[in-house]
Amino acid sequence: MVEEWIGMEDICFITGKIIGKNDRARWTDEFDGWISERGQEIVEADARGPAPDPESLIIFGEWYAKDEANAANDEWRQGYR
Repeated sequence: MVEEWIGMEDICFITGKIIGKNDRARWTDEFDGWISERGQEIVEADARGPAPDPESLIIFGEWYAKDEANAANDEWRQGYR
């Protein structure tokens, strides 16, 4: 039996669990790690909650900025200058 080694890139930065093959994980540049879909739900809920963790705010802010930049780039590419 051959076992595959699981690298750190396969582990969710938030949950500490293995990220599934079909999971739509997101990368965080600030913490150099992948975050699973479940981890993303945790980050978003925490960042929008009453007493957010500073790490959640950083990650959520990073993703928000990336999403806004991507949306602006998409509009520009479509000719909405």
